[in-house]
Amino acid sequence: MVRYLDPANVAALLMPPADTTRQRIRALLAGVYQPQLLTVEAVDEVSVRATRFQVPIVEPVTVRGTWDRVIPPPAERALATVELPSLAQTFWLDMMLDAVVGVRVSTSAALLDAVGSEDVSGLSQPDFVARFAFLDLPGLMRAAGVGTYQELQADFPRLYKLHYADPPAYDPDDPAAVRSYRLRVSALFFPTLDLAGALRQLGRTRRAVDAAMPRVDEYEGGDLLSASAWLAVFPAGAVGAGTPSPAEITALLGADRFVAAFETV
Repeated sequence: MVRYLDPANVAALLMPPADTTRQRIRALLAGVYQPQLLTVEAVDEVSVRATRFQVPIVEPVTVRGTWDRVIPPPAERALATVELPSLAQTFWLDMMLDAVVGVRVSTSAALLDAVGSEDVSGLSQPDFVARFAFLDLPGLMRAAGVGTYQELQADFPRLYKLHYADPPAYDPDDPAAVRSYRLRVSALFFPTLDLAGALRQLGRTRRAVDAAMPRVDEYEGGDLLSASAWLAVFPAGAVGAGTPSPAEITALLGADRFVAAFETV
């Protein structure tokens, strides 16, 4: 904690000088933002707005039960929900960072270029299957809410084909490529290389943070995965002969969207 009172050490933790491609901060972003239409091409800067230590997280516990009361007809039934946060376990974040990450992105979205259609009202079912083999006809019928091919044909006598233009090429100088994303980083410090214990603690604490803290309001490029990015900080001296390598530890934690860091303290 004393080490990260220095903003320079916090900056180096998020973007180590040797990490020229900014893989660590990219991984932290990917723990919260799952892109569908946008791809992060470059990270320009990270601004840490607030740093807090030993942050308590109380996961709300919802207790659900039923209260039945039967009286002469008609019968009556009531359902009650009681929230008892005082019964929940308190989890502790060793450090929480509130940051804003400036990036440049490319887009995979493209404008509609052309629309075509074909009359299928006269096609038999075998002819339809042969001509449009790439379509899942049973799945199409289920999606349309019909039970037979004839019903599908009656409701949708034309098949439409939409063609989209190629996405625009990435231009790092295009002002439209500039984005800023809010990023909450939750860090846990581990004094030893107990990977099983670290994964369990990270998983439990992430669940509590997701339940207790609000997520980012919106993300125009895809889906939001979590209320926070997660950083597990291990002492660099704990890694050596007879232990997994830093790359192996990073891959193990990364499989569950946790980011590993190895610091010399």
